[in-house]
Parts: sequence; C-alpha cells; structure tokens
Amino acid sequence: MNPHKALRIGTALVALVGSAVEARRGLPEWERKIYRTINDAPDELAPIVWAPMQAGSLSAPFVLAGWSYWRTRHPDPALAYAAAGFTTWLVAKGVKKVVGRGRPYDHDRTTNLRLATQTDGSLGYVSGHAAVASTLATIVSRDRSLPESIALHGFAFGVGVTRIYAGAHLPLDVVGGAALGFLVGEAADSLRARCAPGCR
Repeated sequence: MNPHKALRIGTALVALVGSAVEARRGLPEWERKIYRTINDAPDELAPIVWAPMQAGSLSAPFVLAGWSYWRTRHPDPALAYAAAGFTTWLVAKGVKKVVGRGRPYDHDRTTNLRLATQTDGSLGYVSGHAAVASTLATIVSRDRSLPESIALHGFAFGVGVTRIYAGAHLPLDVVGGAALGFLVGEAADSLRARCAPGCR
C-alpha cells in the first residue's frame, strides 16, 4: 500500500471512530449550532436539494451500475458499484445499532422536517445516504485526476448535507457516513485491482 493511500485510509478510520465516540455522548453544542445553521436554511431550497439527495439512496448504486453496464457492456465497474453500494448500506445499518444515536428530532424538537423526513424513532448515526454516496465517489474516482476526485467527494459530502437540511441527520452522522463509505469504497477498489483483468 502506498503512503498516500495509507494516509487516506488512516484519516477515514480516525474520522469514523472519533465521530462515533462523540456521537454516543449525545449532541455537543458546537454540533447543534452547525445543525441549526443548515437545517434553518429556507424551505424554498427543498426542490433543489431533492435531486442530489437521491445520489445517496439505496437505489443509486444499482442505477449507476445499470448505466455503467449499458455504456460499456463490461461487468466492471458495474458490479463494484452495485455490490459496494449495497454493502455500505448494510454496514451502515449495523453501525446505527452499535452507536444507537437518535435522529435530530430526538435531540431538538424544533427541527425542520422536510422531503418526507419523519419522526419514526429510527437511528441517525451514521448517515446511510452520505455513506453510499461516498462509496460511489471513491470507486468512480479511481484513475481520475485530483481535481475530479475532490469534486466527486465534495458532491458526495454535499449529499450528506442535504440530509441535515432535511432534518434526517446531524453533522457527525454525515462525517461518520462519509468516512465509512470511503473505507468500503477503498476495499472495493482493492478487490477490483486484485481480480483485474480477469473480471473486466
């Protein structure tokens, strides 16, 4: 493993573990302030926010996989998109149970609920949308330029921010989700590298 990749993975691990530990403690005041700033944004943004938010949904990896296969007629990277995205979604569900942190409404009853977000008693940490989007961004970034990679990961993090706006997640949920997604994406890339060119 090259030093740059090791540094990226190490940073993601620290972000995941650190945010999980902090999330278990509750909602610190600094996080509440960031949350309120984003969640209190104008309601008029909701139609604009909806579309990018879908890039972190469970269907996103399969849509991307279908488009990739239609365009290239090769299973790679279509299979990687579908398998890694679905794996991320499942792992995120497991992390939610381990950390046990509630949704924003559980901590702040004045939260703005938008885009079909409900107070259903489900768990918030980590953000599955942020995790799935981060996984896909990591895989798509392979062999791309640094500016393109930064843009892709920036967009993926923005998907998580849309979930804060919608009242579905707190900031640390998004940080943890982005870190988790990156780690799964890196693992998927490593598996692809090992099987290439046989799986192309």
